[in-house]
Amino acid sequence: MKRMKENRIIASAIIAVGILHRVKLMKLAVAMCCVLAVSGMTSCSIENNDNPTPTPEPESQAEYTILYYGTGGANLDQFFIRSIPQFCEADPVAYKHVNVVVQYKYSTSKNMQQNGIPSDFADAFDSKTVRFAIDPSTPGQYVNSDNYYGADNADVTCPDSLTNFINWAAKNYPAKKYMLILCGHVQGYVPNGDLPATTPTRGLFPDDGNNNRIFSVHTLKQGIASANVKIETLYLWACLMNNLQYAFELKDVCKYMIASTYSMVSAGWAYGDLVSLLARQDIDIEQKLATYSNTIKDILDNTPGLEETMGRYRDQTVTRTASLDQLGVMMREFTDRLCNTYTNGTEQQKLLIDKCTASAVKVQENYPHYDAAKYMESIMKALPEVYSTEFYNQMANAFNDCLVVQNYSSYLVSHNYQVDYSVLLGADNSYLIVNWYKDPQTGDKTPLRGNSLSC
Repeated sequence: MKRMKENRIIASAIIAVGILHRVKLMKLAVAMCCVLAVSGMTSCSIENNDNPTPTPEPESQAEYTILYYGTGGANLDQFFIRSIPQFCEADPVAYKHVNVVVQYKYSTSKNMQQNGIPSDFADAFDSKTVRFAIDPSTPGQYVNSDNYYGADNADVTCPDSLTNFINWAAKNYPAKKYMLILCGHVQGYVPNGDLPATTPTRGLFPDDGNNNRIFSVHTLKQGIASANVKIETLYLWACLMNNLQYAFELKDVCKYMIASTYSMVSAGWAYGDLVSLLARQDIDIEQKLATYSNTIKDILDNTPGLEETMGRYRDQTVTRTASLDQLGVMMREFTDRLCNTYTNGTEQQKLLIDKCTASAVKVQENYPHYDAAKYMESIMKALPEVYSTEFYNQMANAFNDCLVVQNYSSYLVSHNYQVDYSVLLGADNSYLIVNWYKDPQTGDKTPLRGNSLSC
């Protein structure tokens, strides 16, 4: 059988229809989540202290406005303080073509101090939100109390908060195109922690300053869709976001997505290079995003230690969302054939499916995320009578059409740990997040505790 690009194809059906595989090693049930309907989204308002200015004529607009929207928690405040100055490292000429605006909510003083931030700073910015436009000539805007925003501390978990920020940016810093950088801690596509009235739940990151209320994928979709301008590129600076379910959730609110399958690391994200690239007139957006992703790979390869000592792997994928629809067609066909084979096929075919399922490659040790492509490829190779070479190649083409670029750190490549989009799989109709204990003497790992989440 012809091998697809880099020996990987996309696993489709595992997210299109829930299938219960009866296996001894594990029973994987797949959530039906390619296209989830959003219903009952709650809304909340924040103080609008915008200062609108006249909108320039189109020819005088910047090429891009970058919107950085995030919240603190754990080590993110430290990352924010270190990373925002990177925007000022761009070629000064680039700022004639690119605006950068920021809205960020610091975490609680307690959390900041626990993560090494001095108490005087932590107390001053305790749960405060700052909003400002980057001015390379004025450093330190992120620690300027004049940039406090929102009487109610700008609850970032409300879709209105994001919509308001986008609209404020579009009115005051208009551009021909917009990039939204979303920064926060994410536990992957798991059904917990969402706005109370929204089902099913798919939480992204908590607002540490508002009793850990959760910003969800539904909040993100509504916040972007309700804005007055379209987002061209959605840069998901958060762990575990290069996930098929997330991709299908968000495909209609942006043209490109930048995300990582593994955990993120808070080092060297070259925002200055990003500004300079977006300002260029000689290359198109896909070339800009591919060049930026290659730059990130080079930086990460020169930041040693994390992967070897902590298992914090580093990768980045740029997805062309317009191609996801065709991939979805192929995914559905794959699912239909798989369901029919498992229900009506021979015992040998069922055993082969069970074997592939039991051997699914886990992406993140603590979370129920698996390499969709490797699983799908194993099924198709095991059942050539069900999936012809032609079908295999069609699936490969549909997958590859979604990819602008994929980058993996040299460590991942040398250890053959590359993964494509992940997928959330359930066991016995539930999901399990497992914490592991590593014996300091033997190195053996045993489950410490788990949180079962009904699907």
